[in-house]
Amino acid sequence: MFRILLVKDGHGAPDLEEKLRRHGFSVDVATSLKDARKTESDLILIYTTPQRVGDWVPGDTGIPLMYLIDFEDEGNLVLTCPYGCIEKPVDDGDLKSCIDFVMSRIILGEERYRKLFEYIDSCVAVYEAVDDGEDFVIRDFNRAAERVERVKREEILGRRVTEVFPGLDDFGLLGVLRRVYRTGRAEHFPLAFYSDDRISGWKENFVYRLPSGEVVAVYRDLTERKQLEEKLKENERLYRSIFENTGSATTIVDEDTTILMVNREFERLSGYSREEIEGEKSWREFLAEEDLRRMEGYYHIWMKDPALAPRIYNFRFRDRHGNIKYIRMNADPIPGTTMIVASLVDVTDIREAEEEILRSLREKEVLLREIHHRVKNNLQIISSLLNLQLSRIGDEELRKIVRESQGRIKAMAMIHEHLYQSESLERLNFREYAEKLVGDIIISHGVSVRKDLEIEDMELDLDTAIPLGLLINELVTNSIKYAFPDGRGTITIGMRKADGSVELVVADDGVGLPEDIDPSSTDTLGLKLVSLLTEQLNGKMTLDVDGGTKFSIVFRDRDE
Repeated sequence: MFRILLVKDGHGAPDLEEKLRRHGFSVDVATSLKDARKTESDLILIYTTPQRVGDWVPGDTGIPLMYLIDFEDEGNLVLTCPYGCIEKPVDDGDLKSCIDFVMSRIILGEERYRKLFEYIDSCVAVYEAVDDGEDFVIRDFNRAAERVERVKREEILGRRVTEVFPGLDDFGLLGVLRRVYRTGRAEHFPLAFYSDDRISGWKENFVYRLPSGEVVAVYRDLTERKQLEEKLKENERLYRSIFENTGSATTIVDEDTTILMVNREFERLSGYSREEIEGEKSWREFLAEEDLRRMEGYYHIWMKDPALAPRIYNFRFRDRHGNIKYIRMNADPIPGTTMIVASLVDVTDIREAEEEILRSLREKEVLLREIHHRVKNNLQIISSLLNLQLSRIGDEELRKIVRESQGRIKAMAMIHEHLYQSESLERLNFREYAEKLVGDIIISHGVSVRKDLEIEDMELDLDTAIPLGLLINELVTNSIKYAFPDGRGTITIGMRKADGSVELVVADDGVGLPEDIDPSSTDTLGLKLVSLLTEQLNGKMTLDVDGGTKFSIVFRDRDE
């Protein structure tokens, strides 16, 4: 059975002995090499750390020796062998493979060893001391080292290391080679930057001496990793700068609602320092009670499927001192993680300004309603004054003129009454207004004329409704006065929208007007008003007196 002397430095690798025995090795455990010569071991395996590796001087035991070096900070192990190194976390399989290699080296000889030396990923260089250990000649160089150093082995074997690598002394590795050769103590030379006129890069070395006196350097070229680390650091600085200077309070939240990161603006907004927040507080702690349940509901939706949740939220934020602030938040998932980045903007001033504007608008709305109410009342007063005057007027023609003026005043007063009662102070439902207007005109004249109304629902503004109401008043009044000598007949009123225009039709089936009448040049006040009001609407009027009287007025819809 293959015997291993496991020398443990400290209390690390508690299961190492069990792993070795599991693979069929006989294992003796020691904490010192002083009795190594007395053992019948086939291999000495020293478990240590980079800082302590130089404390172990194997001496000339005549037994192959390996270091199992625990890089605690990186969380991995490096297992060395006489001319090789396995650079990965060592599991059962790696451990057995390396020890099998040593067995093969002892039992099978040079060929098996040479293959491993050539094909491992680590760079391995073997040096022989010259000039009493002041310089070294290169005796072997594996393929990984050729690739990293961009040289051919046959071109450098037998040459001095200071000639091939002139920057070695400044790099510091030449001094390590000299110490290891003279003391026999292995050394870990930590990551450093090498540079000469030909090559440069970041390298980490492990150097030890063989029983033959040759010095072996097993090393890794970590230039790409170092460059990546520098790039990551630069990206981190850039990210941190953006994170800190977005202009809004920004935070990163984990899936369990813990706040992981905040910027200065969030500190200012909340009143807490980042040390008090990061990893210590949940976003729930900053929500006003009234909004907490709603935001938790959104959060549960987000955790199931972010696409189903809103990206923008409005809520009340409670700071350290209990002050409530209105916040508008934009939230997005961080790709490849379960974290959320949220940007918060304090809109308290905007919210207060909006509320002030709304209060002002409500006050103005009340004032406008009151104005419409007073205008309506004032028009009714004027109508009442005219009514008083009627009692003093004996001339029937003059009385008729006063009554017609009262009708026009009433038509305008009804518009202000509808605006006062409607939800909107800018527009009124014209169909409702026209139906009431026509009904009141017929009742006020005390006739039995029927009405046929076909008016579409439409909202009109004040500038359109007043002239349109006066037009209907004039045309319906004229029909009642002149079209029905016997007091019977039908007045038809139609109004509809089509192709961006509004068409008003007022018709009767009465005796009709003379065929040669021109509303724009007649001496009749009512027809003159019809013509003037049509012009005010920028409309076009047509008159048809075949089988009664039919006025058609078309004008552009202001909303189109």
